[in-house]
Amino acid sequence: MSENRRHFLVVAAASRGARLFIKKALQQGHDVTAICRADSDDAALARMNTLLDDVILTEEQGSSTTGEKPVGKGTLKATNQNVILSETYQSLLQSDPSIDAVCCFVGVTKVSDMFNKQNKLYSQTISAITTGMQNSRLIELYYHGSSGTEGVPGQSYAKLPDNFPVKWLMNMFNHMPIVKNYRESEGVLAKAGEQGLPFVIFRPAYLTNKPAKRRYRYCFDTTGFDNEMLPIKSATTQISREDVAEEILRVASLSISERSDWFGHGVYLVDMKVSFYQNS
Repeated sequence: MSENRRHFLVVAAASRGARLFIKKALQQGHDVTAICRADSDDAALARMNTLLDDVILTEEQGSSTTGEKPVGKGTLKATNQNVILSETYQSLLQSDPSIDAVCCFVGVTKVSDMFNKQNKLYSQTISAITTGMQNSRLIELYYHGSSGTEGVPGQSYAKLPDNFPVKWLMNMFNHMPIVKNYRESEGVLAKAGEQGLPFVIFRPAYLTNKPAKRRYRYCFDTTGFDNEMLPIKSATTQISREDVAEEILRVASLSISERSDWFGHGVYLVDMKVSFYQNS
């Protein structure tokens, strides 16, 4: 069991990235309260257990549990409450004082929703979470965001890393109302951060469903070809959902003094080219 046992409230828990995060968290001994769509809380728990049974995690190299299914020691709870209502978070945080972090995996996948100017899923969810906290208690928030935004949260701007085919991709991005809404959600979170809410925004590269490679790197806020933390010239343009889930959990499980260095930042995550490790 982790020495730093946590209780995560996971938003959009049925999403692919969230499922990976939850299964890893439970196996490491953390508790999870999952918010997912269902007819009732009991149905939400049944749905999550079914989804988690289908999640296959990539074994770490040198693991002593090869061929064995890890036994989870964390406790899973679930609820079917609405993710865009502040009352959801206010009531959950008031009723369960052991919850000490929120992990938000909310996201849009349908192309029609991406171009729908009325779709405010990102800003509505983050506004609901921050308002719910302000009306109950402030805890840490880990936001699985998106690439396409750079800069310190609250002062961010639309930009893809320099190794992306920026010209055509950025033109496409600029015509997506949902991208503007995502940037708005970062602003909402940054404002809450100024009022004392500790948060980290993860901005992963293009997501894949491939197994974890564990050869990614990260940098804070702004990328660059020769960035000391992450030289984009030696990076790919993608990363697996499992790697992202693993990194979010790793950061959230650091000691408070270590993870506090991450608060207030937007963190870009991407796989590095094989040659980067061969030449380093």
